[in-house]
Amino acid sequence: MVKKLYVALFILLTHSLHAQEGGSFKKFDNMNQKVSANKEAKIFTITGSVNNISLSGVKVAKPNAHSLKQYGLISRKDKYAIKVLNEKGNQIMFVGLGDPFTVHIDHIGHENKTVFQADIPQNFDIAIPVTTKAAYFVLLSQDEFGFKEIKKIKVN
Repeated sequence: MVKKLYVALFILLTHSLHAQEGGSFKKFDNMNQKVSANKEAKIFTITGSVNNISLSGVKVAKPNAHSLKQYGLISRKDKYAIKVLNEKGNQIMFVGLGDPFTVHIDHIGHENKTVFQADIPQNFDIAIPVTTKAAYFVLLSQDEFGFKEIKKIKVN
C-alpha cells in the first residue's frame, strides 16, 4: 500500500514538474525572429574576463556560422554566461560561454596539478536580430547554487 502511494506521488510530482518546465519554454519560443547566418544581425563584440565585461564594438553584418554554433543555450557545464536585456530589463537572450577565461597549461609529469592555470581576457561576438533593441549585457558566473551577476554594462 505504501509502495503504491509512493508511486502515485512520484507520478504526480513528475507530471507537475513537466508542466512547469513546458510553460517556461513557451515564453522563450515567443521570439518571432531568430538569428541566422543568411540574414543581417547586430553583432556586438564584447571583451570579457573573470570579473569584467566591456563593449568593444557594434556592427550590422551577417554573422558567421561558427559564432552561432559556438555560443548556445546555457548548460550545467557553462561556468560563465552572458544575458542580454532590453530597456525594460526583460531578458532577450541568454548565452552559455563555457569557461573561456581559464587557460590550462600542461607540463609533462604535472598534468593533474591546477597550478598551471591562468586567467585571460576573451572576445565574443554576440549576434541579435537587427530589430531587437539590446540595452544591457550582463556577465554571469554559474556554480552549484545558480547564477551570480559579475558585471552589468549599458549599451549606448
